[in-house]
Amino acid sequence: MVISTFAMAAAFPAGADELVMPFACTMDRGTPHLSAASPTTYQIIGSREEMPFSACRSSPSGNCETMMVHKFSIECGGQRVAWAKVATAGRAAGVELPAHLPSGFAPVSRFKGRFVLPGFGRTTHLPKVETQTLSADSVIETGSLASRAEEPHWVTVIDPTIKASASDGAFKVAGVVSTLLISLMAACLFVARRRMPLSYDFAQSSRFSEASPENLWCFGVRKFAAMAGAFRRSFPNSFEQNWFESPKSGGNGSVARSLDAVQARIVETELLVATLPSDLLLRDVLQTELDGLRSRAADVSRRADQIGDKRASTILRAMLRDLDRITRIVHGTARKDKAAEPGPADVPSTIFEAYRILGLNPEAPPAAVKKLVDALRMSWHPDHARSEADRRHREERIKQINAAWDLLKASQVEAA
Repeated sequence: MVISTFAMAAAFPAGADELVMPFACTMDRGTPHLSAASPTTYQIIGSREEMPFSACRSSPSGNCETMMVHKFSIECGGQRVAWAKVATAGRAAGVELPAHLPSGFAPVSRFKGRFVLPGFGRTTHLPKVETQTLSADSVIETGSLASRAEEPHWVTVIDPTIKASASDGAFKVAGVVSTLLISLMAACLFVARRRMPLSYDFAQSSRFSEASPENLWCFGVRKFAAMAGAFRRSFPNSFEQNWFESPKSGGNGSVARSLDAVQARIVETELLVATLPSDLLLRDVLQTELDGLRSRAADVSRRADQIGDKRASTILRAMLRDLDRITRIVHGTARKDKAAEPGPADVPSTIFEAYRILGLNPEAPPAAVKKLVDALRMSWHPDHARSEADRRHREERIKQINAAWDLLKASQVEAA
C-alpha cells in the first residue's frame, strides 16, 4: 500500500493521438467501466499533459517508485471521459493505483497502456483535386505589363581629400614579429643543443671527415647568431633603442616591448655562449649570469605595475649592458681560442727540452722522474678525451711525454 507521495513537478504538454491498452471501456449511466480485453485503441480528445510522480510503499525497505501520470480525455462508449475518471474505474478491474495522485492525473503504465504518436500507422487523407474543363473563350488575356522602371545606376565618387596613409608602426610590428620568430628558432636550437650527443657517425664524407660534431655545431650557431645580430642592427628604430627612448611610447605597452627586446637578446647571447667549449669553466659562469638575467626579466614582467615604467626601463637598460658585456667576453674568448689552437706537437730533441716538457729540473732524481712520467701518461691518456679534438690533443701530448722519457732514460743509461 502506498503511504506517501512526493517529488511532483509542473505538468507539460505532450503529443499523442491514440491510447492502446488491454481493457475495454464502456459507459453505464454516465460512469465508465473497464474490463479485460484484447488491446483496444482509444482516440485522445484535445491536448494531453504529463508530469513525473513518485510514491513510496509501507514496507520496511521503503521502496519508492517514480512514474509518469497523465491528464487527457478519451472517447469511451461514444462519450468524452477524463482519463483520471477512467483510471479510477480500473480499481474494480484489479488495477492498483497510488494514493494522493494529482488532481486530474492518473498513470497509464499500471494499465499496460501505450500511446500512439501522430503519424504512426495512420493513413494521411489528402483533399481531392477537382478538375474543370476550360475553353478558349474562358481564357482571359491580360494587358501587356508595364515595363519596369530602370534601376538607378551606381556612380563611384572618388574623394581626392581622402588619401591612404601608411601606418607609422608597420616597421615596428614587423620587427617585433621577426624578433619573436628568431627567438623561437633560437630556443629550439638551444634545447636541441642540450640534448645533442657528443658524437655522430658521418657516412664517410670527405667534407666532414676532419670536422667534429662539436665544431660543426659551433660553426652553425655562430653563423645563426651573426645573422640574428645583423638583422637586429638593420632595424635600429624597431628594437630596444627606440622602445626605451621614444617619448611617444608610454604605459605598459612600452615595458612589454622592452621586455621582448631583452628576452630576444638573452636568447641570442645564450646561442653565443653555447659555442664555447663544453669543458670550459667560463661557459658555466656566463650561463649562470644569463639564467640570472632571465629571472630578472621575469620579475620585471610580473612587477611592472608596481615598480613603474621608469624604474622598469632603467632595469632593462642595465640588463642590456650586461648582455653586451657577456657578448664581448664570448667574442674575445673565441678569438683567443682560434689564436691558441695548437699545431702539431714539437717532439723534444734535447735533454733540456725533455725536462722542459715534463716540467722538471735536471737535478730531479730518476725515481721521481719515472713516477711523474707515469702520472702524466695516466692523466693525458686518450681514453679520457671528451671530444675528437681533445683526443687528438691528448695523443700529441702522449707523444711528447714518451719522447721526453726516452731521451732521459737514454741519458741515464749513458751516465751509468
